[in-house]
Amino acid sequence: MADIVRPTDHTGLEVLDLDECLAKLVEVPVGRLAFHLDGELTILPVVHTVDGVDVCFRTTGDSKIQAAVDRDPVAFEVDQFDASTRTGWSVVVQGTALVVDDESDVRRLDQAARAPWVPPHPGPSTWVRVRTQSITGRALV
Repeated sequence: MADIVRPTDHTGLEVLDLDECLAKLVEVPVGRLAFHLDGELTILPVVHTVDGVDVCFRTTGDSKIQAAVDRDPVAFEVDQFDASTRTGWSVVVQGTALVVDDESDVRRLDQAARAPWVPPHPGPSTWVRVRTQSITGRALV
């Protein structure tokens, strides 16, 4: 049986298809959200869930909520790397941040949510959705 030839990018990394990218997004519980804050790029870790092709996360932090209120462009990334075997992968989602304000969506996301990675913060939290415009993934095998 012949080996399957997978597409590669200009650097020789394997290009992951949409289904592989979505599987990687589901697999890793903590990703990083990149957005503008006070004129600077900021990258913060968030515990996320995948809803269709969108990434959603809960936050009590004002900066991420403001990005969603303003419908700012954002990027979200998950990855994994094994230094001993020099293998790994990365998936990047680019889209627009939106506040989730539909109560049925909030209830559904609450049920699908992972446990927070930091102690619960007193006060209300807000769900933010990264409305996906593109998903790309690369793997070093």
